[in-house]
Amino acid sequence: MALRINLYHEVLRAKRQEQFDPLKLSLLALIIVALIMASYYGVQLKRTSDVRSVFSGQKAEFDKLEPKVKEAEKREVELTKQIDLAEKLAKRMEKRIYWAPLFESVMLSVPSNVQLTRLNCDSNREKGGVSAISIEGIAADVEPRAVAESLRKAIVAKIAAKYPGAAATFKNLDDSTDHPVVDGRRVSAVLFTINVTFKAEAEPAPAPAPSKRVARNEVPTP
Repeated sequence: MALRINLYHEVLRAKRQEQFDPLKLSLLALIIVALIMASYYGVQLKRTSDVRSVFSGQKAEFDKLEPKVKEAEKREVELTKQIDLAEKLAKRMEKRIYWAPLFESVMLSVPSNVQLTRLNCDSNREKGGVSAISIEGIAADVEPRAVAESLRKAIVAKIAAKYPGAAATFKNLDDSTDHPVVDGRRVSAVLFTINVTFKAEAEPAPAPAPSKRVARNEVPTP
């Protein structure tokens, strides 16, 4: 009987040992991990590059806009100064007193038996908020003092219509040595000086308190 020896079995065994060599498996695993890490690093590097690219573009755009922003800020400061100046001028114009209408009001209050000899305004007091008008003249009538008093009341009423709180007082009210003729009669006369004071910025009158309304279901108290 013949004896057979399978030498190929040893060859296969040696090949299997080579295929499942632990060192080779470790190297293969290490290579796979390295490839994964390299891929991950490449992705992160790409993202970083994209972010840097976007940042560079935005920075370049900001660098272009920065001079315009600074110029706009300077312009804003200049416009603010101009607005403040315009507001100050507007307030000064509001505080300004137009003397011609006031003088016209005074002249309309003068009756035929009164003659004005001098009319002055005190503009120096405008800085303190108080203005003044000095009116000098002569009143002739049977009762010249009553005529002068009526004139004083008429003048202060005219001015108070525009500037509430105006006041008018006699600086002097003296008898005159002259006796003028009025309506064919020789009458007495007085020399007067009326000082009118008023504030150009008179405070507005307080608003009336709202009337209390009675509710529909509420019975008003007697």
